[in-house]
Amino acid sequence: MNMKMPDFNVKKLVKEAGTQLSRVVQLTEEKLGTSERTELDSHFENLADRADCTKNWTEKMVKNTEAVLIPNPANRVEDFIFTKIEKDKPARLSNY
Repeated sequence: MNMKMPDFNVKKLVKEAGTQLSRVVQLTEEKLGTSERTELDSHFENLADRADCTKNWTEKMVKNTEAVLIPNPANRVEDFIFTKIEKDKPARLSNY
């Protein structure tokens, strides 16, 4: 029974752990107000806002594509009601 041990790089693990720890410390200090918040330039903030807007529209398009693929009005009404009451809709079998 000869088992081969996986390649385990301790230096890489320690380096990644240190990076993650420093990020957590920075975020904690920013949230607690003990350090200055990292300021982002206006161009980056504009791009981030545009990316969020694009993400929202893409999610709407994907969600509404189902109405074209499954044109059953009862299913669409059920989906609409579940979104308004903020409850998860039941899983439904589909052809795709």
